[in-house]
Amino acid sequence: MMHARFDAILIVGLLIVAASCHAAETDTEVDEGPSIHIGGGLVLRSQPYVGLDTRTYPVPLFTYEGKRFYCRGVMAGYWLFTLDGLSIGPVIQPRLGGYEEDDSSLLEGMDDRDWSVDGGIGVNWLTGVGLFGVTYVTDLLGRHNGQELDFSYTILFEKAGFTFIPSAGVRYKSDNLVDYYYGVEEDEVRFDDRVSRGPYEGNDALDPYLRLAVRRKINERWSLFGAVQYEWLDSEITDSPIVDDDYETSFMLGLLYSW
Repeated sequence: MMHARFDAILIVGLLIVAASCHAAETDTEVDEGPSIHIGGGLVLRSQPYVGLDTRTYPVPLFTYEGKRFYCRGVMAGYWLFTLDGLSIGPVIQPRLGGYEEDDSSLLEGMDDRDWSVDGGIGVNWLTGVGLFGVTYVTDLLGRHNGQELDFSYTILFEKAGFTFIPSAGVRYKSDNLVDYYYGVEEDEVRFDDRVSRGPYEGNDALDPYLRLAVRRKINERWSLFGAVQYEWLDSEITDSPIVDDDYETSFMLGLLYSW
């Protein structure tokens, strides 16, 4: 599935976002130019939909962090304005939710929910107490026709040769977005011996999340890294008859080369 592979790449991008916070702190003393990271790893990701199990798959990774332009996997942006740790600019990223009818027999009769591309604006504010981030995006392909607003806070500390990058945040998802990925239309209703699925219309939701990224340098260029994320799903999502879990989790372990 295409959206599953994109999910994995975005998880890796989350680690690089946090790592760029570290780069921003160290680059205040000397400008070493853009940083480039390549690598790969293994991702485990849970699926909240009925009948879907945790999936494991390998993923490649490429990121570029310049003074203004950045590319983190399949997510990209450009800082139009930067001043004293504050950066503002446009962003574009994939919307990685969704499923295909044949992913599970319990989803039989549902129309596919496709991935999309979202675009909007991002704001980062790097302070002495951490990195504050705000991102607002809207659907660019007219699939879910929704919006998402993401608030995050990230800090960084080092101990015993490891770099730890914990984050906390919350995502606001509009009613159109929630209804597209978790709603059930009238023509998708089904009651039989295997499936009991009534109509459902989702409203806007708030999903808090926690994330931890860890990086261990092997030498000047090579690093081992890992990342784990846990997101609590709002009742507007979990009340859907096609949702089985009240959370989403992601875990990744991989190898990174930097220059």
